[in-house]
Amino acid sequence: MLQLVKINLSYEQVANKKINDSYAWHKAAWDMFSHHEELQDWVEKNRDGKRRTPFLTRLIQKPQYIELLAMSPFSPQQPSWCDDGQWSILAIDDAFLSQSTYAFDLYANPTRAVKKEDGKGGYTKHGKRLTLLDKESQTAWLQRKAKEHGFQLLDAITLQIENGENHEFSRKKTRGLHIGVSFKGALQVTNSELFKSAFIQGIGTAKSFGFGMLLIKPIQI
Repeated sequence: MLQLVKINLSYEQVANKKINDSYAWHKAAWDMFSHHEELQDWVEKNRDGKRRTPFLTRLIQKPQYIELLAMSPFSPQQPSWCDDGQWSILAIDDAFLSQSTYAFDLYANPTRAVKKEDGKGGYTKHGKRLTLLDKESQTAWLQRKAKEHGFQLLDAITLQIENGENHEFSRKKTRGLHIGVSFKGALQVTNSELFKSAFIQGIGTAKSFGFGMLLIKPIQI
């Protein structure tokens, strides 16, 4: 069964723990799942780009604290850096994922792939990704993802798109950048299996860095 963890941390706690970028948050989230021995192999494979991170995360900044959401089919363990009162778990059952229409909130990294020259007249095996910054491209990206993941957008709630913050990070002495975009609206499920898979695995790129978690609430239309 899927489990959703919610941790509320004060800004002072975040500063003391030196969680200062999206990769640091990713490593902090791993503390909740490091007790699963079977995930050590998962981590090694993920380094080769063959498997995804076994959890999704989402950061929500509040006036007095930062809320960290983490969702996974693997049971989490409370980390030492948060107190009992800051930690809660919600089980997500099949009934919740069996509705036909939902309001949704998605913080994603919408990108498109472009070829990268190898300096020898050809292209590298892996290109690079450019973030989509205009509303038209972002809307088209979401519509493509909806079709791919078993749902369609509804006009019952006007689609809202807001460009988020630039998320810089440092990993192995290399600097990187992800740009977040907030999508809010309504959806109708067209393929339940594809939709459930998207809910569990996330949507778009940079899912290890706090993007792609689909927050949903059943609604009647």
